[in-house]
Amino acid sequence: MKEKQHKTCPSSLGQVGSNLLGVVNPSGTVGFFKDPVEVTQEFIDDAGDFENLERRFRFSNKCVQSGCKQWTGKECGVIKAVLALDSIPAKNDLPACSIRSNCRWFYQEGGIACNGCRYVITNVSEPATEAIAE
Repeated sequence: MKEKQHKTCPSSLGQVGSNLLGVVNPSGTVGFFKDPVEVTQEFIDDAGDFENLERRFRFSNKCVQSGCKQWTGKECGVIKAVLALDSIPAKNDLPACSIRSNCRWFYQEGGIACNGCRYVITNVSEPATEAIAE
């Protein structure tokens, strides 16, 4: 029997052990890296302005499901809210992504989630608590 793989949250805190997915561009969209970069204490120290780290970079980490205030009880509510916005332009191309195979949002919504993902600028003020992810 194949073991279920943990899903990855594409909008996590920038903390040691998370992965750097991309950089927020001046246009307000995220430019994703081809490969994730593990966040180290040195990166955090060099990045400066820790209070606005998530407004300048996008990070991923393990999806903690009910340990996150965005969890609706059965799925992540962030991507649902993003996709409900009329201001997200439709695009057919999927941006480069290093976590798509494990991504919580892609798992929930498919390729349309990738379209909305590039517009998400994380603004989190407290870490999620650990929970068992599927």
